[in-house]
Amino acid sequence: MKRIIIAVCIGLIFLIACEQKKTEPEFITPRDQYGARYSVGDLGGRPVNLGREAPWVEYEDNTGFVTGKKYKRQTRTYQSKIQAFGFDMRYTDGLVLVVYYKASPYSEKQYNAEINLPDNHWVRVSVYAGQSYNGDLTTRLINSTLETRIESKQNLKEFNYMNIYLPTSDFEYGLQKYVPHPEWVDENTRLMRKNISTPKSLYDIDDLYVQKDSKGKVLTLIKCEHSEYPLARICEQEFVLEPEMKVRISAVFQSVHLQDWKVIQQQAKKVVQGFIVEPKNFNGV
Repeated sequence: MKRIIIAVCIGLIFLIACEQKKTEPEFITPRDQYGARYSVGDLGGRPVNLGREAPWVEYEDNTGFVTGKKYKRQTRTYQSKIQAFGFDMRYTDGLVLVVYYKASPYSEKQYNAEINLPDNHWVRVSVYAGQSYNGDLTTRLINSTLETRIESKQNLKEFNYMNIYLPTSDFEYGLQKYVPHPEWVDENTRLMRKNISTPKSLYDIDDLYVQKDSKGKVLTLIKCEHSEYPLARICEQEFVLEPEMKVRISAVFQSVHLQDWKVIQQQAKKVVQGFIVEPKNFNGV
């Protein structure tokens, strides 16, 4: 008798589950102002709609990058985990580049007219979440100093303290400056004089700038490259959006605009947060 009752209960549960599945509305991907489907998903814990402003989007299952196999389009929902996407913006006015045949050509024309100028104001923004988050900037800074936890003192000395920076008391634009270890610089200079092309070349030594809070937590890391070519003199700024979103942002810009790093950060943050939506439910908007 007990077995019969258990079997009946299991059957009822199965039927209820099937009925619920039937009554759940099918997810309909929302469309943008051009009629194109958004790339929807969960970005660092928040639902987002990514439109034509984001020309590339990578989900955690990487199905958008499958090679050698027939691609089968998946229906993305707000539970689909986004791990990376990118866009270009002009930080002086927040203009985002949109290259699409139905879109206004204004941003594309502005971009093409300015991008090859060594003092252009365009910023290439990459956004990382999920498996690509890597947002512990404090640990990353520590591992770029003599306090590194991933290299022994012997290894540091053997490789002339390559990729090791020393803190200074100098501040530029509210950022603490770190300088490359002198033995790293000396070794690279020696190699350059001998015209030896190695990964240790002088061009791999960047300027490092750091923003910390009152407790010493790293909020912003900025590395600026040296180059004999003005257009190649760029900085990469990294910061996170926590607690709003578990997202790390990389913003690459011309080094002549280092003094505007806060403006660049604010504009990038504004664009990313502008992708957040508040759907009525997670089956659609």
